[in-house]
Amino acid sequence: MDFIIVAFSLISIAAAGVDLGFIKILRMLRLLRPLRMISKNPGLRIAVHSLINAIPDIGNVLVVSALFLLLFAILGTNLYKGTFYRCHTEMIPDHLIPLIVDKFDCMDYGGDWLNEDQHFDDVPSSIVTLFNVMTTEGWIGVMWSAVDSAKIN
Repeated sequence: MDFIIVAFSLISIAAAGVDLGFIKILRMLRLLRPLRMISKNPGLRIAVHSLINAIPDIGNVLVVSALFLLLFAILGTNLYKGTFYRCHTEMIPDHLIPLIVDKFDCMDYGGDWLNEDQHFDDVPSSIVTLFNVMTTEGWIGVMWSAVDSAKIN
């Protein structure tokens, strides 16, 4: 293993001035250096083997999680389809904004009827929105859009 790493390192140093795609792949093989520790440390070897043996079970958990995500995406699509649209009031005078109640008022006063970036209009968009909420990235905007859509309905 050490010989292979040293040989690829020497080849990549020798071809440093040459712009070839496979040379970059050879540089990536330097990442194999930490694998030497696995062969020297038996406790680390047991941990790596345990992780490798757990991959099928992790796949099963991933399938179940994807199924729940799909079910909640379908539910979100049924509950919130088309309700995350908002009136973009940049071109509307301030005294007319309280008069806007629906899409037609928005367009009559010169506003733009726009959809949020994260919405539940179709199942794929719902899955992406739910995944963003699960990762707690941008969930507050989705929450307030859902609260506002509940007020309208």
